[in-house]
Amino acid sequence: MFDRLRRNRAFRNLAPAATVVLALLAGLAVDGYGQFVLSLTVSAIVIGAALTMLVGYARCITLATGAMMALGAYGSTLLVIKLGVPYLLAVLCAGIIGGIGGFLLAVPGVRFRGHNLAMVTLVFQAVVVILLREWRDVTGGAEGLNVPPPTAFGMTLTDDYAVLVLNVVVCALVLISLAVLVNGAFGKNLRAVTGNEVGARAFGINVERHLIAAFVASSAIIAVAAALNAPRYRIIDPDSYGVIVSIFTLSYPIVGGMQSIWGGVLGGGILRILPELLRPVADFIELFFCILVIATIMFFPGGIVELLSRALRLNREGAAAAAGPEETRLAGPAETVSPSPAASSGSTVAPGGASAPAALITQRVRKRYGALQAVDDVSIEVAAGSLHGLMGPNGAGKTTLFNAISGFTPADSGRIECFGEDITAAPVEARIAIGVTRSFQHVAVFPKLTCLDNVIIGLGANGIWDTFARSFDESVNGRRSAKEREAARWALAAIGIDGKAEAPAGTLSLGDQRRLEMARAIVSRPRLIFLDEPVSGVGHQEAELLKELLQRINTDLGVTMLIVEHNIKFLVDVCDTLSVMSSGRIVAEGKPGDVIARPEVREVYFGEKKAAP
Repeated sequence: MFDRLRRNRAFRNLAPAATVVLALLAGLAVDGYGQFVLSLTVSAIVIGAALTMLVGYARCITLATGAMMALGAYGSTLLVIKLGVPYLLAVLCAGIIGGIGGFLLAVPGVRFRGHNLAMVTLVFQAVVVILLREWRDVTGGAEGLNVPPPTAFGMTLTDDYAVLVLNVVVCALVLISLAVLVNGAFGKNLRAVTGNEVGARAFGINVERHLIAAFVASSAIIAVAAALNAPRYRIIDPDSYGVIVSIFTLSYPIVGGMQSIWGGVLGGGILRILPELLRPVADFIELFFCILVIATIMFFPGGIVELLSRALRLNREGAAAAAGPEETRLAGPAETVSPSPAASSGSTVAPGGASAPAALITQRVRKRYGALQAVDDVSIEVAAGSLHGLMGPNGAGKTTLFNAISGFTPADSGRIECFGEDITAAPVEARIAIGVTRSFQHVAVFPKLTCLDNVIIGLGANGIWDTFARSFDESVNGRRSAKEREAARWALAAIGIDGKAEAPAGTLSLGDQRRLEMARAIVSRPRLIFLDEPVSGVGHQEAELLKELLQRINTDLGVTMLIVEHNIKFLVDVCDTLSVMSSGRIVAEGKPGDVIARPEVREVYFGEKKAAP
């Protein structure tokens, strides 16, 4: 199993690069012009793969690909002819220039989504072309620049096949690096962001930084591909990198398929060669591509990859038999995964113990929306190791309070402490590092990722640089990725769904998705879990199973829980203490049975009138 897993990873990361290496064999069978076309095709494959990461995984529609190509082509050419920089070093610098361009575009751009983001990229595209056209002293203006032939290792490459070899070598290395990112933790985090942005933030994924990183990486790769192509054109001008080029390259991942790096590889390769094959009807080539893109979107939105997967029966559904929720003691081996520093420092003494600090304290928390005082001077205390419930009628303010405590809604005033640490101003993404995690009212699993990958994200090691490091460690099946998988399998087994580890999370039933959320929540060994209506939408039997599960987690791991729920019986059965909210205030606290019996609670929650004296 281990060897097969390693081979599969190697195949996923090396196979796209192997496709461009095949261009060398094809180049032996064609003339100079054919080798010229193959060089352009290899670069188009790289551009398509880079756009797949940005458009398919990050869901960022860009109309600035032409601008990034221009930055790479002009940047490398100017370095060679103005500063005498060696060609290969100039190509590397072109990637840096493209990355800077991607950063300048992404910093304002990722604040938007959909058509607004597309408009930002279109403006960037227009600005770059205008600068190239008007900065005549440097760029040559509309007349363009003469590009000298490429040089490598002291040799000037004038032979078409030699240039093809150079392009293939560089593009293969770029594709391997890109595949490592896309197939590794970085690509999975991008899919988590597009699958459920709120859930991604709760587990330490900074959405804006990940999208900026996707823009920077894809822009750098596109710029390198364009720098490789520039000597083949001999003259480059602003019109060669206009918006039409951006639209045409955007069709690469659309036609090829946006859910896999193979979509960009196939889309870029096929669409770049097609114009050569359709020369007899060259006047209608734009119309043909328009029809192809529209037909793809309407009839097979998964692109060529989806069609091939169906034909070759490679699209396997997770067929593991449903594992029954067996009684499992939640104690994993210490070497499985190290708890977070925050988790290891917190006390888990049962409620009532003299040494147990408060797991959570809110002091006079307030939150207003216009004229509505949603949370009004709320102070609660949750003992370490306890199960604390929060209930109230609709509009009581409990969801706003819950979101303020978990960091999704900043409080207007007040103080929030977790195990003595002030977390009032801590961003959502930082909460998991101090041992705090949560579930959601509407399940927030990442549907296109496997259950195993969902749980691994729950470990919280999702900073940008950490994610890059994890991607490369995973590509070589390093010790860290092995420990992460072991920890995730432990959490899935503890919850009782380990038999579905490789199944896409979106294929699970609602009850199993709830259990998957719990596995993701406990894998980092947190000190405190916030549960937002954990039995919402599930039947009585599922609610009973989830109640037992929460009690086992609390008992075996000593995890404190704050539970917001409408199901009164569930809260009374599972909680040690209970707080009741009404009109933004806490109206009662104490043991669940005692709280429910209070007249003021029955009046605000059930509408019962107090008995007359």
